Amino acid sequence: MLTAANNEMLTRVGPGMPMGNLMREYWIPACLSSELKADGEPMRLMLLGEQLIAFRDTDDRVGIMEHRCPHRCASLFFGRNEEGGLRCVYHGWKFDVEGNCLDMPNVPPAQDFKDRIKAKAYRVVERAGIVWTYMGERKEAPSLPNVEVLMLPDEERLTRVHMRECNWFQSLEGDIDTSHFGFLHVGGVKTEDVDPTTINRWAVGERAPDYKSTETEWGTMYAAYRPAEPGTYYYRYAHFLLCPLPVPVHHADTQRLLRGPDRLHLERADG
Repeated sequence: MLTAANNEMLTRVGPGMPMGNLMREYWIPACLSSELKADGEPMRLMLLGEQLIAFRDTDDRVGIMEHRCPHRCASLFFGRNEEGGLRCVYHGWKFDVEGNCLDMPNVPPAQDFKDRIKAKAYRVVERAGIVWTYMGERKEAPSLPNVEVLMLPDEERLTRVHMRECNWFQSLEGDIDTSHFGFLHVGGVKTEDVDPTTINRWAVGERAPDYKSTETEWGTMYAAYRPAEPGTYYYRYAHFLLCPLPVPVHHADTQRLLRGPDRLHLERADG
């Protein structure tokens, strides 16, 4: 069991927190590309404890930035997304996707200082129908990893969105735990009621699996195994990468990407 102090260290991901600092060194999925329309309404985001907004400008570029206007802290969620930037409704200051101030209509031209103003904005990349953002401090963001499922054509990939009201670690515990399947999902099912030609018969027939895990060059791999046919075992295995990049997980022949505290679920369509 974790101590209260260790639990706090693992689950607090806000700015300045140890785990928050670590997660900010990776690209993280922010939203679906389809959720942002050119010159459409901004979208509220909560990423690693930060209140942000996302928008797609006239030229189809995506911006993710601090939701408060740096002028008087009015929320840019209520701003007008128009003509290549987001305009604050309070005093009309306008910002592009990189946070640069483009216009100060309430300031006399002789006193204009827009070149000295910049909203806090994060770097953005779109891939596999997902908007990714890098929230770290490096001058040059790391390359977005070429994880297989992110490189598949659209027709071979299925993306789903859902909310989990928990922290990332609780979400992870559920994702990589296989023993709960026999209780939460099929707890009322008897072995004789399961199709003997499916792998589910092993999970129902033996609800207390043994586990093995090993470290690899890219992360951790684990397997849960149960007795199957005489002299054989049924293995259910998964891979885990400790970073907010969706976690590649193999269950049988399905490759899934899971992320928490979260809303994105990406999987191969051929699973």
